[in-house]
Amino acid sequence: MAAGAERGVGLPAEPPPLSPEEVARRLESTRRELSNRRKILLRNLPAESSSQEIHDLFKDYEIKYCYVDRNKRTAFVTLLNGEQAQSAIRKFHQYSLRGKEISVQLQPTDALLCITNLPVSFTLEEFEELVRAYGNVERCFLVYSEATGHSKGYGFVEYMKKDSAAKARLELLGKQLEESTLFAQWMDVNQLTTNLIHSKCLCVDKLQKDCADSKELIQAFSLKYKPVFCQFAQDEDGGTGDFAVVEYESAEQAEKVRELTDGMTLKGRRVHVSYCAPGAAGRSTLAALIAAQRMNSILGNTSNLLLQSPAHLPLPQQQLLKMENIQANSVRSSLEL
Repeated sequence: MAAGAERGVGLPAEPPPLSPEEVARRLESTRRELSNRRKILLRNLPAESSSQEIHDLFKDYEIKYCYVDRNKRTAFVTLLNGEQAQSAIRKFHQYSLRGKEISVQLQPTDALLCITNLPVSFTLEEFEELVRAYGNVERCFLVYSEATGHSKGYGFVEYMKKDSAAKARLELLGKQLEESTLFAQWMDVNQLTTNLIHSKCLCVDKLQKDCADSKELIQAFSLKYKPVFCQFAQDEDGGTGDFAVVEYESAEQAEKVRELTDGMTLKGRRVHVSYCAPGAAGRSTLAALIAAQRMNSILGNTSNLLLQSPAHLPLPQQQLLKMENIQANSVRSSLEL
């Protein structure tokens, strides 16, 4: 272990090992939810198509919802589950309907969030209870270690409506849960694959602020594997913040490093190491975390990054999100200098 860095004592006990059957059950549950996209989009429908015509076409499937936009000649259909959706795509994509070759594909979604820094003891039932408070949920699941079956401390939730997702994001961002401060961000649904849901990036929190020397941090997080990115956050005044992002070549490397470093002591401070949201590179991830912290400061509530409910926000939600994007782009540009 690096000089000045040691594994903390008095830490919570490691969760007990799970049976192979329980590990397999948890991993299968996640894989099932990953593929459970049941909403499809039909394009290039014949003129004057009706909901009844779509129901007749899908008579072998269980339709939960159907809306036909005659002006755009499209239909939004929700089926029973992801298996039915995939079957319908295979059967009806490029199908000739009244002389028109229709297109059938999965609907894009703009209501998907990743919630990170959850307590690792958080159960799926507790996660569901947490996210359902903000609206109707299409699907939600935790991400588990492929090796141990234990929660990695983050999960995904897709809401029925974007408004619900936006409300959840604003209220969960900075929410204190036990000793954890949650982070919530929008996600691209294309990142939801078995390989891509495992993060390569770690967030090292509770560091000593204004620590100009990053050598100790890099040394401590290079003992097992050499990171491809390792950088402190920066305050608006140019000083270093109290967290950093470390990225590795693979999710497996990140998992092993987290096991070794969570709770270690750096310069007299016991640090907390958690997974960042998967998908983005370390530099972009750091920019997003800094932007979220600054947005909380702009809103006038810097205590534990806690945001008020949307009803008490001083800015309209859309304007807030626009400002946040500008912040993230600005931070990202400064990190690239």
